[in-house]
Formats: sequence, structure tokens, C-alpha cells
Amino acid sequence: MKFLVFIFLFINFLYADEMDWEVERVNFYFENDIFLKSDSDYTDGSRLSLLLYRPKPEFDIPFTDDSEQVNFVSFSLTQQIFTPSDLIRSDLIEDDRPYAGWLYFETGLYQSSETDLDALMVQFGIVGPASGMQGVQRAVHKIFNSSAPNGWDNQLNNEIGIQLNYQHKWRYVPEPLWGVESSIIPYTGVEVGNIAINANTGLQLRVGWNVPGDFGVSAINGGSENGVPVSRRCIYTALKPWSLNLLLASGASLVGRDIFLDGNTFSESHSVEKNVLKGYSSFGVSGRYKNFNVDYINTYYTKEFKTEDHAHSVGSLIFSYIYEL
Repeated sequence: MKFLVFIFLFINFLYADEMDWEVERVNFYFENDIFLKSDSDYTDGSRLSLLLYRPKPEFDIPFTDDSEQVNFVSFSLTQQIFTPSDLIRSDLIEDDRPYAGWLYFETGLYQSSETDLDALMVQFGIVGPASGMQGVQRAVHKIFNSSAPNGWDNQLNNEIGIQLNYQHKWRYVPEPLWGVESSIIPYTGVEVGNIAINANTGLQLRVGWNVPGDFGVSAINGGSENGVPVSRRCIYTALKPWSLNLLLASGASLVGRDIFLDGNTFSESHSVEKNVLKGYSSFGVSGRYKNFNVDYINTYYTKEFKTEDHAHSVGSLIFSYIYEL
């Protein structure tokens, strides 16, 4: 599975020149709750993604007007790990969430302008032992001399996952105040598939110096690629060699399905009763020098299921290289 995904990604990258695609940005994500001193729920995630500019789009996002928009495409590989709170126990913990791993390939289409972004993503992957996340977590715990997670025999069963995600973002840029810039980015979106079904909305505020001309910072589950620019290439990297800004964000989701709480779609597995309404708030900092960018975000979630002892938090660290004209 991993081999096939890498081959698919590599082939698309090789043929990008023939399609006149140009690499815009490379993002590497590392997410873990160890930043906030816990080891449960959504406990670990990593992602490698490529964002490419499409000068001559062969296809557009349905039901959108791209007449004044710039087109991009992304390819990414992502892994995520979900666990209950007590990793020592090897028996089934009935009132806590199941062990689960999710390995998937994603391709996305983006149409952006100074004020709007349409994003359509398709995900294809595997949940269950075939994802290999059991071995990943055990190896990481061994490296850091942590207690071995013993309950992976109770993880979700193998299930192929297919997701279709759409998100729209708006972008407002107020006039600078005392030399301090800002951007306000509301969004709304929907996810449909056997992994998740939900509708979501939220807002991100960035304040600082040389705030980037893009659609904001996005974590792995943020519904869009990180740093999709408003125009061809990130011209701001050449005009402004550095930037520094703080970000605040808040949002909510109305959840119809979540395989990591509801259990497998087509077979019997452990599950818990989810909360239909889920919220989050986050704060972070972003810094760039020339083509190198670093984002760090702390995200705090409300309780996701009825028997959850306490709300959960995750830290996201994103390293990016931005290409210029």
C-alpha cells in the first residue's frame, strides 16, 4: 500500500513539467499531543505535501466560477494515530475510543483569488492493521523509552477509506494599524465519505508584520492545504524577505459520522457514543525568512464522545519551503 502510494505521487511529480505544472510549496507536518504533555485520542500525525501551480487547468472544481482565479493542485501522503487514554491495558476499554490508524493519499484542487478560495480534496487510504500505525507508534515509544502501547489488538478492522472534502475560504485584509498588518479568513466546508461525514465552519485571524498573501495556516485536519497563495507563486517572498505573525482561530463541526468513534462501516468493531457538535480553538505563531517558513499551532478541542474524561489538545509543527517566480 505505502509503495503504491509513493509511486503514484512520484509519477505525478515527474509528469508535472509536461503538464506545465510548477512546484509552488512543499509542506511537512508533524502533529503530536506530546507538545501538550498527553498521549491519547488523536495522538500523532505526519504529512508530506506538494502544492503545484496549474497555468492551464485541465479541469475545474464543479459549480464554481474560476474566471478570475488562479489554479493549484496538491499531492500528499498522511498518517494519523488514534488511541484511548490508558495505553498500558491490553484488554478492550469499552468506555474509551478505539485504537485506530489511518494512512491515506490525498489530491486536491484549489482555485484562489485575492478574496476567495475554493478547495476540493479526494482522499483514498486504509484504516486498520494494514495502515501500519501499530508498528509506527510502538517504534516511536521505543525510541523515546516510553511505555509500549498494549491494546492494539483491539484496533478497528481493515477498511478502505474514500473521502470527498470541499471547503470555501474568504479573505479580508484591513488597512494596517500602526504598521501592524492583519488578515481575517472565515471558512465553511463539508466532508463526505465512510471515514467522516460533517459540516464545519470557523475563522482564522492573523496579526503581525508582512502577513503572507495566502489563505492561512492549515493543520492536517484543517480542510485545506497550508499556505495556498492568492496569486501565481508567492511573490511576497521576493518583496518581503521575512514575516512574523500570530494567529488565533476558532471553529465548530456538526458530525454525522466519525469512523474513529463510530467504528467500522462494514464490519463489527468497538465504538463509543460521539458528540454530534464539536468545537475547537487554537493559537500559534508563524515565521518566515526568505523561502523557509515555520508554523506552530496549539489546538484545543471540546470533548468528542460522551464518556471522554477530559478535552484533548494537539500541537502542530509545519515546515515549508516556498518557491518564487
